[in-house]
Amino acid sequence: MRKHAALYLSAATLLSVAPLGAAQAQEIETVLVTAQKRVENVQDVPISMSVVSGKNLEDMNVRTFEDLAKYVPNLAIQPTPGANQIYIRGIGSGAQNFAFEQDVSLYIDGIYAGRNRQFMAPFFDLQRVEILRGPQGALLGKNTAAGAISIVSAMPTDTFEAGVDVTALVTRKGVDVSGFVSGPLAEHLTGRLAAKLTAEDGYVDNVGTNRKVPGSNDKLVRGILHYEMGEHNDITGKFEYSDALTDGTPAISQFPGSDFERAIKDTSDWKGNPDKDSTKAYNTEVTANFGIGDNTLTSVTGYSTYNAIKHNGAGQINPEDWLSIQKEYFHQFSQEVRLTSPTGGMFEYIVGAYVDTSKFKSHFDTDYDLGVLVPVGGSTIRVPVAAGHSDMIFDQRTTTYSVFGQLQWNITEQFDVLGSLRYTNTSKSAVLDQILLSGVAVQPSYGITPANPHKHLSGQRAEDNVDPSITLQYKPNKLTMAYFTFAKGSKAGGFVSNSGPVTQASFGFEPETSRNLEVGVKSTLFDGLLVGSLAAFTTRFDDLQVSNYIPNVGITIGNAASATTRGFEFSADIYPLDGLSLSVAGAYLDARYDDFPGATCVVVLPCNANPALNNIGGTVIPSASMWSGTFGAQYTTPLSEGLRGTIGINGSFRSSYFTEADLNTAARSPSNTKVDARIEVADADGRWSVALVGKNLTDVHSFNFSYFWPFDGAHRMYYLEETRTIFVQTRLRF
Repeated sequence: MRKHAALYLSAATLLSVAPLGAAQAQEIETVLVTAQKRVENVQDVPISMSVVSGKNLEDMNVRTFEDLAKYVPNLAIQPTPGANQIYIRGIGSGAQNFAFEQDVSLYIDGIYAGRNRQFMAPFFDLQRVEILRGPQGALLGKNTAAGAISIVSAMPTDTFEAGVDVTALVTRKGVDVSGFVSGPLAEHLTGRLAAKLTAEDGYVDNVGTNRKVPGSNDKLVRGILHYEMGEHNDITGKFEYSDALTDGTPAISQFPGSDFERAIKDTSDWKGNPDKDSTKAYNTEVTANFGIGDNTLTSVTGYSTYNAIKHNGAGQINPEDWLSIQKEYFHQFSQEVRLTSPTGGMFEYIVGAYVDTSKFKSHFDTDYDLGVLVPVGGSTIRVPVAAGHSDMIFDQRTTTYSVFGQLQWNITEQFDVLGSLRYTNTSKSAVLDQILLSGVAVQPSYGITPANPHKHLSGQRAEDNVDPSITLQYKPNKLTMAYFTFAKGSKAGGFVSNSGPVTQASFGFEPETSRNLEVGVKSTLFDGLLVGSLAAFTTRFDDLQVSNYIPNVGITIGNAASATTRGFEFSADIYPLDGLSLSVAGAYLDARYDDFPGATCVVVLPCNANPALNNIGGTVIPSASMWSGTFGAQYTTPLSEGLRGTIGINGSFRSSYFTEADLNTAARSPSNTKVDARIEVADADGRWSVALVGKNLTDVHSFNFSYFWPFDGAHRMYYLEETRTIFVQTRLRF
């Protein structure tokens, strides 16, 4: 088989290579991944996963996790006033508590990202993105209770390569420019330098400020050096700087002057402070491999830091009545060492140890002048409710140690058993200061008043988690693999960082655990004409960490008793004719709380006057669609002796889902189907190409997050997903 690490025959994306002919012997392309810390064919990995190549990301101008989610079933991204949250199989960490660890972990070139903001910059110059569904606690480690996403950068090449990509928007103002240069620098030394600039208007017309929002202004540069020290010995160093700025939000209110279907909002800037989200991040990594006999010793060292500031007006009205200024500072150092055996023997193993330390600090500055609109004598007057200025300052230190191992017993050529285990110790200390600077608190339950304007909370916690997994793997032939897996995942406990109604007793919350049973099959059939996979799963979560809005109290942070997600996922890539490829992928999901006492009183259940007596067990988890899927077709053909043409169409479907736990029908995002298309003319040798691309061609207006704002003309907020976008891509390769 020919190996090609950057290529993925995805059922969820348009294919970027000519498929194999039906009437000829098939040469099956091999998709290489590192989901189990080894380089393996994705069809041999006993995990339900999707892989998207860097080429496909570039073709469809996928730059953010929100863009990516449209091409991967059972993956959802929720853009909130805090930070974007990632959900796999309906499970993710709520955005209302900034200090939550994530149910879906990020790994960038093998480095664990403790915070989503560490890598807010656009996707560019990548080999691939791997989306792993289900708990991955044994090998990947901390906070993978629901799954993990691994991003792999493009590496230096042995020969000189360079390229420039220019994407120009047609439907609105904007341009995206990226480029790279790669090749040998000296004997045994290669390097790669890549950079990207983005300046684009948004797709929502804010008539109150005369701006198109959310606009993007991003700058990113990445440098990688790779030194070969001899056979099985090499070292790679990477440095990355990103400056990601988003101007405004896509939140549209129901207030007069705003129109969701026309993508218009009428929102003012509070005291001259426009909504924005800015993150500057520095990431450094050194990975070294050393041959020890037939084994490989690998060291992965990472350091990451960022500063972020976000201005967010909660009411999104004119005049605005609220501004939160969220400032974050974070730094993390991590070190992993592992020993990997060669493959092919009766026993294969990986053993290792990991440590990381981090510091997270947030400053939540809130300025508000809240009121309610009351009808009086045929007119409406505004009655003030609360005006003030408050701070919440949170400081947390975290240290994690773990040891892990995996043993694979190749009992026969057809049957393998894999056992994995990780022990993790996590310790945290945190302080929270809530300060009323002026005026009155938003709600008395916050515990700060003009007479007692300062509340100080502190805490320490230490916990141990053991995450095992066992997999039975059967290969009846070289092109088919079936597996059964039991895996446990865990997510660390922590502290409340920015919720008002918190006391010393409720300052901390407990760890979360998950247990997953999964059975699946992956197969290549009919001489490579069909590449497919199917997996069924059930996952139980205990002490699920949630953020919970209770009317007249505020947002509380804690643990739901339990939840279960179950369903199945499938994908198929079909190559019926020379140059033609077809793809389909889908997922069914049933995600529900089993038991959740003290939760928000949902509209579908009888409500109790005492919130502590409410239990929403049996209700659907927010952000969980019952059905999601993608489909695609692409045809590539020669146009002349030196030209080739490609036309492709890609669609995505997602059934309705709730964006809030109260299950209010107004917060239910309806089912939608979106269609993208791409037409390309390219040099047959791949030296240049020009493409016209359309995304969301039918201009579906959908939202992926909403919340209710009770002040100044009570109304609901909807976060509009990107509307129809058409752009032209020009690509040069040298």
